Amino acid sequence: MSSLFRVRLRAAVLGVALAAQQAAAQTVTETRPAEPQAAERRIPRRILLPIIMATAAAVAASVYFVSDADEAVGSYVSPGCVLPFTIGAGLAVGYLMGREVDQAHALRYRQGAPVFTPSEQLRLEGEPQWMSIGDRLGAAGGAGGVHLFSTGGAPRVLARRATSIRGLRAVEIGDGVVAVASATGLYEFAVDSAVGERRRDGDISAMTSVRGRRVVGIGDRVELEPGAGARDTAWTQRALGAPVRAMTTDARSGVLWVATDSALVALSVVGDSLVLRSSTRLRGGARSVRTDGTRVVVAAGERGLWLFDLDGTTARERFVWTGARFAYDALITRERVYVAGGGEGLYVLDARAQRGLVLGLARQVGFAVALGERGDYTYVLDRTAPAVHRIRSDFPLR
Repeated sequence: MSSLFRVRLRAAVLGVALAAQQAAAQTVTETRPAEPQAAERRIPRRILLPIIMATAAAVAASVYFVSDADEAVGSYVSPGCVLPFTIGAGLAVGYLMGREVDQAHALRYRQGAPVFTPSEQLRLEGEPQWMSIGDRLGAAGGAGGVHLFSTGGAPRVLARRATSIRGLRAVEIGDGVVAVASATGLYEFAVDSAVGERRRDGDISAMTSVRGRRVVGIGDRVELEPGAGARDTAWTQRALGAPVRAMTTDARSGVLWVATDSALVALSVVGDSLVLRSSTRLRGGARSVRTDGTRVVVAAGERGLWLFDLDGTTARERFVWTGARFAYDALITRERVYVAGGGEGLYVLDARAQRGLVLGLARQVGFAVALGERGDYTYVLDRTAPAVHRIRSDFPLR
């Protein structure tokens, strides 16, 4: 074999290798289609990559045909032998690479078809994990304090609060005040002031408001702050027999929904009393609880998600869904249930189905850990970026 042929052979092999590397890189990083329909028309890579590899191999093999007229070429290195061999090798390599990419894609979207969510993105700092959305303002908090941002028009950062508070567990924005629940107590900050006020001592695990009064979870107790003008300044307490993990309020009925390690509890505020309305068993703890007045959804981390239908203040389980590796938060919006699935993205479930039917999975929102809604928009907190993504609540799935 001549030295010139060896040079050409090496060039051909190098060309095939470079083409394979480039095609693989472009294929593996393809996670954001330009439009929703692009995700559905995805060509299997076990078909696409062999075509690319065979074409690259044919181009690389053409170097064999460019030789001096007086150069002797053996029968084993003639174009009739080299060309079929390199094309066959390209097909085989492309198929193996494509099959691996297809398997990774199937695992990535194993619970739902990929969907694209056009969004506005607001960059934050620190490590936000909790979020609250108000009429005009939003708050995202975690290590590094609480970011206040506008929710009217394009979101923009306005200020930071509670930068010295550690062990933040929840935030709530409303009426010109941002409340912060932490391992050291309950604090309130005026949105236009960096000076906060401690409202309650203790290790606060959850927080909400009922008709203008703060409600917190401390250990296995729910505590209600005294009403305006009350003579007794002590907080009303009610023990639930298990650690309180999350709570929310139905704004229309005033019913307080509390998720503990073992139950979903409905409470009503009657004067300065917390009255038990119902208790439904939960099989494991909870990270968040939300209601739209007719349904309640509980996100329970690695245990998945529960969706309940409401009959008054009685919750009746409709389905349990365990498709996400970890359900950080969940939100009922119109006929959908959005699930913050961490690194897997944002799951979209059918809120009308009798089982956990996945309509799609949006990965463009990053590491989704918290959700909020206001008007026509849903807000997704991305812990890794970190950022807040604002998407239309009715974004198309097809």
